[in-house]
Amino acid sequence: MKTITILVRQTELNRLFPDEFKLCMNDSACMLDVIKEIDRMIKTKTASFPVKGYNSLQSMVWHPIEQRFYTQVGVQAYTATEPFLNVRENPRKPLPNEVTIILVPQAGCTSDWEKVSPPKP
Repeated sequence: MKTITILVRQTELNRLFPDEFKLCMNDSACMLDVIKEIDRMIKTKTASFPVKGYNSLQSMVWHPIEQRFYTQVGVQAYTATEPFLNVRENPRKPLPNEVTIILVPQAGCTSDWEKVSPPKP
């Protein structure tokens, strides 16, 4: 098992979860597993996803057809010994223990805004 700290910088989510998420996940967990776990935690706290127009954090940040993060999503990950982990380009790579991740679903200043694909039924 490994410890993962993730800060999600999104106003509506921060109202429900004002602190960072501290997760204990299996050793093979990757960035996409972390997002799914946060979605599970959100569903246990609220009846519907709190951000209008979306049904999950994953639908806010992940392009389901092209299997990549949307361009406006900011993602940064680091550990005490590795100041930069490229989770954006390799979101399926297992994360190291004691990683800290900062996820900004709508960091529009990073690039042009990309239209989000509708969720699969």
